[in-house]
Amino acid sequence: MKKINLITLLLLLSFSALATLNVSNTAIPGGIVVVDFYTNHANPKAFYSNVPVYLQRKKDTHWQALVGIPLLVKTGGKQLIIKDFSERKIAFNVIPHGYKEQHITLTGKNKKYVNPNLAHMDRITRERPILAVARNTFSTQVFNNSSFIRPVSGVITSPFGFKRFYNGQARRPHTGIDYAGKTGTPIKATAAGKVIISDEFFFNGNAVFIDHGQGLISVYIHMNERLVNPGQIIKQGDVIGTIGQTGRATGPHLHFGIYLNKTVINPNILIKDTPKL
Repeated sequence: MKKINLITLLLLLSFSALATLNVSNTAIPGGIVVVDFYTNHANPKAFYSNVPVYLQRKKDTHWQALVGIPLLVKTGGKQLIIKDFSERKIAFNVIPHGYKEQHITLTGKNKKYVNPNLAHMDRITRERPILAVARNTFSTQVFNNSSFIRPVSGVITSPFGFKRFYNGQARRPHTGIDYAGKTGTPIKATAAGKVIISDEFFFNGNAVFIDHGQGLISVYIHMNERLVNPGQIIKQGDVIGTIGQTGRATGPHLHFGIYLNKTVINPNILIKDTPKL
């Protein structure tokens, strides 16, 4: 066999060996809709609300689109646009789902996280575009992830989707999962990927964002230490930092979140062997 053919064969074998994510269809706000479709195109594209979505090739002409559904979306009929040799639409439904309320009281110096002063607002304004760029990252790099793991083994103290009230004031729903833990407890990367952000922010405190490819981003917030740097390639299970109480946190814990097509979704949908809702 010629050298060039051998290299081509190895590349094809490597691509075909890439694991696909095993995701259950969860067609609710904060869930993931799994859309199966078939095409002979080598590089199809898919869009939901004009945003590119995560695609994976299951076998031969069988592909899947994984569509993150916003927490505050209006339920009912939606559509996915597939672009391959032409453009076609695939309809799907999002059904209602109720999330509980959570009331949190902040006292003393932590009151600044309820009503930030002008200096804090100036910092928040500067940080917003940095965080938005990270959350909106869409890379074509493919990482060999078949499932995600829990970043820590602590008890879940605040589930995903809670309607939150701080000192009686309504705020955004909880966009991740809070795990209890002692300060200094190691935090592991939920899956292989590339570090987008490792920095400190007003609300998030010490935070790390990891790109897993095609708009799939994991987020680790309120850390005590950050042990990775932007641009660093990491493997599933690598220690990326430690649990802390930085930013808007009433006690040491990890806030863990997942973004998919610029949308926060319930991380448990992707984590193997955990309750989904």
